[in-house]
Amino acid sequence: MKTQPLRKETNCLNCGTEVPGRYCTNCGQENTVPHETFGHLVKHFIADVVHYDSKTLLTVKYLLFRPGFLTQEYIAGKRASYVNPIKLYIFTSFVFFLLYFALTADHAKMNVLDIDDDHPQHTEATVVLPDSLRANTLTTAQWWERLTFFHDRHQYDSMQHTLPKEYRDGRMQRQAVSFYFNSLQKDDHKQEARIERLHHNIPKMMFVLLPLFALFLRWMYDKKKWYYADHAIFSVHLHTFFFILYLFCTALDALFHVDWFTVIGNVGLLVYLVMALKRIYGQSTRKSVVKGLLLVLLHLIALGITYLGVYVLISI
Repeated sequence: MKTQPLRKETNCLNCGTEVPGRYCTNCGQENTVPHETFGHLVKHFIADVVHYDSKTLLTVKYLLFRPGFLTQEYIAGKRASYVNPIKLYIFTSFVFFLLYFALTADHAKMNVLDIDDDHPQHTEATVVLPDSLRANTLTTAQWWERLTFFHDRHQYDSMQHTLPKEYRDGRMQRQAVSFYFNSLQKDDHKQEARIERLHHNIPKMMFVLLPLFALFLRWMYDKKKWYYADHAIFSVHLHTFFFILYLFCTALDALFHVDWFTVIGNVGLLVYLVMALKRIYGQSTRKSVVKGLLLVLLHLIALGITYLGVYVLISI
């Protein structure tokens, strides 16, 4: 395929700089005629896609199977061959949170169905009250005790219909029942809303924890040899690996209706962390294990505090 012809003018159409050759020395734009042929557009598209895919595959390959290698390459200045760490993190975290909650929700539903099959709940017809709570004259304490037997208003109404008229609750009692079940329903909705808001804030929480993890690394390693930005890049790569690993483990748990793939994922993440620390910082396996365990402990504490803080804020 023929290359696009150059313009006769030597001023760059993008930035106005004088162009001595084919490419602008200031912005890098090619000084070709602006009206491209369709074939040239297709050529650019194919080249960009193949180039991007090759970079992505190479980056993911090293991220998954060579712990710490990408961070080493980035610190050494070898960056053009790999996807930018921040871009990779943002894309991976977006895919993770998009699919993770869907997978865990489906998995939770399957567990609930399994529990219901093994332990069927009482239906309206199977609610049996003690004789002492079926009498027409009840103390306030006995009446509230009878009310707590029911999961919802429908069970209560069903019981009322089975009682003789003289044993049924009066108007004031029925109003109290309505208030009781309405308050329970409102509390359930509020709790569900809090959990949903908390889920929406988890990506932000994880993003806040990135610089904290880098700060923990700075405390542990030579400050003269390593810059904070070096630790930050390693933190980004590690969290990106975490997203990929846990999404894979969660998908397997949902597929086989088990919970132990995530346990294996925890062990795998710790091994990955130790291997990455040893590669990047060049210390012994023993020191890397100790520092890896300490990093996990500090990170869990920071995660717990952040989680609690966000939950308190959204509950106010």
